[in-house]
Amino acid sequence: TLHLINHPSHKLTHGDAYNLNTLIIGLMVGVNALLGFPWLVAATVRSLAHLHALADKDKNGKIESVYETRLTNLFVHSLILCSIFVLPWLKLIPVPVLYGVFLYMGVSSLNSNQFYGRLQMFFMQPSRFPDTPYTKHTDTNTMRLYTGIQLFFFLLLYVVKSIKMIAIAFPVVIAICIPVRLYILPKYMTHGELVLLDGDDVEIKTYIRLSQLDEDDDENGV
Repeated sequence: TLHLINHPSHKLTHGDAYNLNTLIIGLMVGVNALLGFPWLVAATVRSLAHLHALADKDKNGKIESVYETRLTNLFVHSLILCSIFVLPWLKLIPVPVLYGVFLYMGVSSLNSNQFYGRLQMFFMQPSRFPDTPYTKHTDTNTMRLYTGIQLFFFLLLYVVKSIKMIAIAFPVVIAICIPVRLYILPKYMTHGELVLLDGDDVEIKTYIRLSQLDEDDDENGV
């Protein structure tokens, strides 16, 4: 969740206090474990929904800036605390309604997810692809191969999580993705293709600018 929230595309500019918060959370996990209290659980969908609610976006849905404040988190968790006192009424809410709210929060966050966007391209004609760096400068088969590998690991994670006997191996599957990206994918894809597919905005812009300079030099016979 921390990795997703702090992705460069979200353009967060939080200061040193954010690192202090993370340190305190890490210490509290240890304290809670010693006292038999529950550990902190990452709320990925809710965190992404919160970030997008505070973001200013351009016409293409890209985040231009995020209004970073502690007040919204304070209000949200204060309401969660207050919910303890209205449990008898909360029990009257049908479970399908709650699932519907969570489903809406998840689906509303998908539009900004590049993986989801590339999955949709499996069912599109190349001429209908959105105008993005990886659709303009990357071969379609390479892009689909990369997306297929991502889909394989996504399904593997879901299967491991769903089988209770091996669910504890969930973090191991995530860890396997690191050597796959660092050592296996570069054997089948160029550095430029990988930058376009999973690099941050600065890396992508730098690569495209250097590529254009090389093309201009080639045309000029340099």
